[in-house]
Amino acid sequence: MRVMSFCRLLAVCLLMVHAAAPSLALAQGVSQTPEPPGDRLGIASSGTLVVIGGAVKDGNDAVWQAVVTAAGGPGSLIIVLPTASSDPERAGLLTAEQLQLRGARTQVLPIAPRWPGSSLEAARRAAQDPRWLQALASAQGVFFTGGEQERLLDTLRPGDKDSPLMTSIRALWARGGVVAGTSAGAAVMSQVAIRGLDDPFEALLRPLQTGEWGAGFGLTPAHVVTDQHFLRRGRAPRLARLLLQSGRVLGLGVDEDSAAIVRGGQAQAVGARGLLFIDSTQAQVSLEAPAGPHAAPGSALRVEGLRLSYVDRGDRFDLHARRVLTPASRKPLPAGREAGRAAFFGDILMEHAIVNAMAQAAEGDGRQARGLAWQPERTLGFEWTFTRDEHTRAWGGPTRDDHTFEGVRLDIRPVKMAHPVYQDIDRLPSGTAPKMPPPASQGDGAPRAPSG
Repeated sequence: MRVMSFCRLLAVCLLMVHAAAPSLALAQGVSQTPEPPGDRLGIASSGTLVVIGGAVKDGNDAVWQAVVTAAGGPGSLIIVLPTASSDPERAGLLTAEQLQLRGARTQVLPIAPRWPGSSLEAARRAAQDPRWLQALASAQGVFFTGGEQERLLDTLRPGDKDSPLMTSIRALWARGGVVAGTSAGAAVMSQVAIRGLDDPFEALLRPLQTGEWGAGFGLTPAHVVTDQHFLRRGRAPRLARLLLQSGRVLGLGVDEDSAAIVRGGQAQAVGARGLLFIDSTQAQVSLEAPAGPHAAPGSALRVEGLRLSYVDRGDRFDLHARRVLTPASRKPLPAGREAGRAAFFGDILMEHAIVNAMAQAAEGDGRQARGLAWQPERTLGFEWTFTRDEHTRAWGGPTRDDHTFEGVRLDIRPVKMAHPVYQDIDRLPSGTAPKMPPPASQGDGAPRAPSG
């Protein structure tokens, strides 16, 4: 009896904490979004999610086959929904062809605002059509193509309420089916979804605004937010900002031609690149009012103590423990020497620069790397500092380019940029040009070749 009473008390306490979290976020100036009827308490469904980062190549068997396998293998029926696309007929056809090549049966549903002769209202009516609901009832998977997130959300969850079609998709997932989505179809998987803000640098200057984020499908655990085209387009700032703004604590960034297979509370990386996770659990945030005509007063981001993890292809990440599952095929990597100069990256938002900086911090001398996020016309930039400390772990192999990292610390602070950033040395006043140092030698008088 005492054990049952304690369990009931514990359950009540957990529910109270869960209910209080949005109120605390609101008190801190964080906006709230309606909560979809998904995984509210982070309890894993019996189904599988395949979160694809966009631009998946036709020949990427690892990703396409993962969708078909999760649906049950050859002969499984996968419904293709090109709802987000600006050319849904073509997007549906091309997606269906790739799934069929891997053995699936497919059916493309004409539920899209941009379908010839359709509209948003017509697409919403189609999402109630018994014919399409029956198709989903007999399917083992559903695939959302890319396009615009708002078309998906406005069609399948108008007014943040499930359409009959969305209810059928949840039923498919609950009975063990697969829900896959690429690009926009990946961005809507989480309970909180990014709907806009194409320039990620803007997220360093200001919070996301109404219309740039909102309620998603709520298929991932409640504390997880998904983003796509992630490393290719340098989208870490907007995902980090949304975590801090929404009160969620774990961001899952999926790169192009890559996917996260989410099942049983774990995410596995497949495809061309790995997965990047942002953990804001211990982050300390302050907002500053930087000087300069291009800065938004009181909104530039300064944050300390974000934790980044990168899971390479084949490796897994525990979404609830927020830890890398020790890779069986890789060896632990020791830290570099404490002494040494930190590596520097002139454009930290450049394609894949963040992962390279993590590698330098985790393995290189100095155990740290720095980078700048900046734009030529702005007086405000942001310094990113990556540090290996006692919470960081790293693994490498079987090749020198394969790495998995856990818990690299990230601090971001605003800095003032010089204008102009550089000048033509031939136009400097006479006598002010700096003297060029002689080339470093290797001891034999020969110039030393540049490193890296």
